[in-house]
Amino acid sequence: MRVQWNRNSKLSYTPQFLTLDNTPWFPLMGEIHYSRVSNGRWEEELYKMKAGGIELVSAYTIWIHHEEVEGEWDFSGDRDLRKFLQTIKNCGLHCILRIGPWAHGEVRNGGFPDWIYTSGIKLRDNNEEYLYYVYRWYKAIYDNVKDYLFENNGNIIMIQFENELTAKPEHILKLREIAEEIGLTAPIYTATGW
Repeated sequence: MRVQWNRNSKLSYTPQFLTLDNTPWFPLMGEIHYSRVSNGRWEEELYKMKAGGIELVSAYTIWIHHEEVEGEWDFSGDRDLRKFLQTIKNCGLHCILRIGPWAHGEVRNGGFPDWIYTSGIKLRDNNEEYLYYVYRWYKAIYDNVKDYLFENNGNIIMIQFENELTAKPEHILKLREIAEEIGLTAPIYTATGW
């Protein structure tokens, strides 16, 4: 059964389940990587997911797909994150936005652009040089998603940092701090790891 909710709804969690308006909620989630699918197929694929019972769409923002050359951002065509989020919203779904910076996702360099991967900068670390680039990346994401944040009546209900990094909780906390400073907010933040 699909739940009804709006920006006044309270999304939270317990150790066992998510809650929506203080009621246990067990949504089904599916994954789609928008930058790997033709934007002309997004709506069809999302409706297929919805027909299968999916309520939440998990999506990586893959850095290498948006900044192949340092300082040259591309959020157009199949990389149009704003259009993808609007399509999710039009389909009546919500999003868990996975902002990395490291995504894995079976992408070269874990999604890091070649220019930073080969730079000699210590990646996935709290050093100033790396965090400078993380800030830029998160700011580029924010500029494309701000209208879709839950607090703005949008459909982004969760933000995931990093991927499969369990040994550096201080780094995950730093990523959250940067995201919040920029304005990348959501009712729930998450990180994955085995």
